[in-house]
Amino acid sequence: MKYFFFLLISLLFISCQSKFPEKEFVGNRSKTLVSQDSLTIDFPKHYKGKILLVSFIFTNCPDICPLTTHNLQLIQKKAKEEKIDNVSFAAISFDPERDTPSVMKNFTDVRNLDLSNYNLFSGKRENIKSLMETFHIVAIANDTTFTENMEPVYFFMHTDRITLVDQDQNIRKSYRGSEINLEEIINDIKNL
Repeated sequence: MKYFFFLLISLLFISCQSKFPEKEFVGNRSKTLVSQDSLTIDFPKHYKGKILLVSFIFTNCPDICPLTTHNLQLIQKKAKEEKIDNVSFAAISFDPERDTPSVMKNFTDVRNLDLSNYNLFSGKRENIKSLMETFHIVAIANDTTFTENMEPVYFFMHTDRITLVDQDQNIRKSYRGSEINLEEIINDIKNL
């Protein structure tokens, strides 16, 4: 009987652990960032005590970033419906030279983002680069093309990811940003 009890407890422990395959502390790697409202914070330290979903985007992205942004909106909406109030959302631009606070503010307006617990951030190139390494994000500049009016159109190949960070500032799980399983993410948030 003791063996059975031990086996049952072990299986429960293992199954709970498998929901969150990662556990990497990132709270000690905070960097100064600036929001779409020109507010300066230490990221991710600012979010200690909250569950955080993080993505890395650039506002001129024609494909993955709008999908990721929309998917974060869906998660945000579902979390509010489920009365989950200890969760925040952050999108960090890896194109800080172009994604100034005013550009990011316009991005939030065009996409009608609910900024009650969702922010876009930019900052100094070295801070963004450091955070990208912390969150295991890669972005590589591609060829720039030009419109008929000689306006540059630039692209990045980049990691397609939303990262779940727990209340203690540990990376716990990553999801594809452009294709999400909404129920899985909501259940993961509830299980933290």
